[in-house]
Amino acid sequence: MAKVKILIHEFGSFYGFKKGFPVGIRGHSLMMAGEEFDRLLENSFDSWMIFGSCNTVLIESSKRIVVDPGAREVGSWGVLESRLKELGLTPSDIDVVINTHLHGDHAGSNFIFRGKKLVVHEKEILLTGSKCPEFTEACIKPLEVKKISNDISITKDVKVVTTPGHTPGSVSVIVDTSEGLVAVVGDAVTSKEEYLKRKVPEWVEDKETYLKSIDKLRGLNPKIIIPGHDSPFSL
Repeated sequence: MAKVKILIHEFGSFYGFKKGFPVGIRGHSLMMAGEEFDRLLENSFDSWMIFGSCNTVLIESSKRIVVDPGAREVGSWGVLESRLKELGLTPSDIDVVINTHLHGDHAGSNFIFRGKKLVVHEKEILLTGSKCPEFTEACIKPLEVKKISNDISITKDVKVVTTPGHTPGSVSVIVDTSEGLVAVVGDAVTSKEEYLKRKVPEWVEDKETYLKSIDKLRGLNPKIIIPGHDSPFSL
């Protein structure tokens, strides 16, 4: 059976700007901000921004798989390569990269896996190519892209399932382990509370589709869920 390990744990901070001066707000799970928090930032500063990265996950199966290499800085500062080195690995030891979606905090460090197979939904490729061709050049084209449109198996114990809602092409990775099924879900799930109560977070493109994806994940009965921007939780 496969093994799952978080390589880089999610992190995030908000920065407000006043007359060009940056002010660090606080560490904050990127997906947990709500409308009230947004209004506070907008009323307090001239502008604001987010800096952070998602949970980056290593799956050891018949193939070595990295899910969501994370924000660009994780790769450009050598953080991800250093973490792999701790485990006796290099980027060349990775067989497959999977992006749950193509937001920069999930796919910005794809480039360190040049030439490796990249599994990503075709809708993500289409949207990113039209909205941000520079990102496509830097983080998609250096890899061997395998576009998907439906659920597929990567190995006998690793499956990619479509879970749209956060974005049109969001996917999750379902891993069969000795502890039961582990779901690496990107931003298809934000927290245990929202998963159990079927609550829709703020940053979702299609709320109805998002809830259908939650129901799809619940129907798979995973024992552990690893969200993109929160700690893993057991069920």
